[in-house]
Amino acid sequence: MNATSRTWTAGLLAALALGALTGCGESDAGDSGKPKGASDTQQVATNAEKYMNAWMSKPNPKVRCKLETKANRPNYRHDGGTLAGCISEYTSHDDDQADPSRAPLSIAISHVQDVQATGQHPAGKGALASMHRKGEDPFRYVLRLVKEDGQWAVEQSESVYSGRYGHTADPVVDVLARME
Repeated sequence: MNATSRTWTAGLLAALALGALTGCGESDAGDSGKPKGASDTQQVATNAEKYMNAWMSKPNPKVRCKLETKANRPNYRHDGGTLAGCISEYTSHDDDQADPSRAPLSIAISHVQDVQATGQHPAGKGALASMHRKGEDPFRYVLRLVKEDGQWAVEQSESVYSGRYGHTADPVVDVLARME
């Protein structure tokens, strides 16, 4: 092989190696130009599970407050729903709720779907949170999540533990339309 052939071969191999390292020109944006990542449904399910865990399983006022809309925070009428005010409200309540002797809580999020606006709540995504502790009856909550400050946050939560919706497979839309 002469010097020209070696130079050409080395250049070709370098180009191929560079192409392999950069993913052959693909970017994280995909074909749509939008960054790849979790879909809205996945983000809603993830945030709903984190929220329910911070509320019901391992009380964590800071996480819970960060995953609530300002209007859904318990301190909204006092200070506009500040994070500090929310954490203070939940901390005083959660101290009374902690019981380390209880069995772990299993949380399953399902039925994520679009929900319409109501008189008091904006349109967003609804989800069903089904929970159970060994030795206790299962219970469920329906959540409305809306985009606030770039993330899906809980705007509304309604118990569907018993009554009309206690055994309904998918009460999400009906519950969020009826409960104000």
